[in-house]
Amino acid sequence: MPNITPAESLPISFFVVAIVAIGMALSFWAADPSSPSSRALALALGLIGITMLLNVPLEAGILDNRHVGWTYIFSILEAGIIVSVLEWIFRIALTESSADSSSATSALLRAGQALGAAYGLMGIVLPKYRLRVWQEGSFQLPIFYAFAFPFFLSLTFALVALVQLFRSEIEPAERVRLQALAAAAPFLAAATLVPLSWKPVTIAIGETVFLAGAIRYHVLQGRRGEFLARFLSPQLARLVRERGLADMMGQSRVQLSVVACDLRGFTAFGETAAPEDVIEFLREYYATVGQVVSELGGSILSFAGDGIISLVGAPIPLTDYARQAVSIALEIRARFHATLSQWQRLGLQLGLGVGVASGFVTVGTIASSEHLEYTAIGPAVNLAARLSSHAESGQVLVDHRTVGLVGDNNGICAFENRGSTELKGFARPIALFAAALP
Repeated sequence: MPNITPAESLPISFFVVAIVAIGMALSFWAADPSSPSSRALALALGLIGITMLLNVPLEAGILDNRHVGWTYIFSILEAGIIVSVLEWIFRIALTESSADSSSATSALLRAGQALGAAYGLMGIVLPKYRLRVWQEGSFQLPIFYAFAFPFFLSLTFALVALVQLFRSEIEPAERVRLQALAAAAPFLAAATLVPLSWKPVTIAIGETVFLAGAIRYHVLQGRRGEFLARFLSPQLARLVRERGLADMMGQSRVQLSVVACDLRGFTAFGETAAPEDVIEFLREYYATVGQVVSELGGSILSFAGDGIISLVGAPIPLTDYARQAVSIALEIRARFHATLSQWQRLGLQLGLGVGVASGFVTVGTIASSEHLEYTAIGPAVNLAARLSSHAESGQVLVDHRTVGLVGDNNGICAFENRGSTELKGFARPIALFAAALP
């Protein structure tokens, strides 16, 4: 078997390190594609892998590593690595519970990204100097410090930001990844200082250390995903993953629309039907309404027996919330008609009334030691519930404000004026409008 010299094994080492980095990037992207932090981290690992992969033909002598064109490529890749790594840390900083601490950390990271971009730009503007500096590794050259200053200062800013993050309240799963990065960082940073033959070794050790933390991260994310899927709406669960729970705990006053559903004849049905039939019917009812609300950009606020209340405009902001709310109400009526027909053929007299109201509402998360709930308080919530109770079976009642926001020539429905009536909890008569397909 022929002996392989260290020089001959170097391209193989770079290839192995590159494949590991690219594999980690793909795994992070595939495991959590909706998370901005995971996307930024996947980009950083992918760029590291590409950088290492390009070193294979260069170290093998297939391509000339003294060509200036390679300087442009590596300058862009290295700047991209710095910016994307700091973007990952920046996304984690957004989950901090302290707004002041998060702002200071974010400022440091943005400054680090600017320095990383400046480092890459210098390599493009001064390619021959950069090639000479990093190939010779000469600390005596004054130009070396011109390149080293933005590079290492950006790393210093990242280190300071990491220290601040470790002292703050951030997402537990992201803390695990940060701890893994802190443990791997000395090995990854050493790759810029050690001889070329040792670079794959130090990078491989850093990748292995980080991979151990990544496995733990995915375990924690899986457990949290089970909790979020069980207790939160898909939209709220997504926001918690992206912003962190602390960001979602704050209360805010927003203008939105509320869609409320209320069954007709359910009390009599519950008194005479078998409990299994009642549960089966509610399961179909909840699933149908929940699917419509989710597809059209709303969020379920609460399931309470035969009543369902949904928000359109929070926690997912929508500019056309009133129009979307009316569309949701009409689609709920249309889709649930088939379900009602199946049960009505069994002799059951069931129906559905839907109400839509718009206005300013205070929204936010209320939490205790054992419970988490996203709630909304305001007249629009109460009015939508009253309208759904007042509506006849198969009818969608809309308040005057929603009609004004949607307009008469809206292309989705016509509004029929049903006069005014007194509703419980409201001092003045409420103008009612029935939404009907044009």
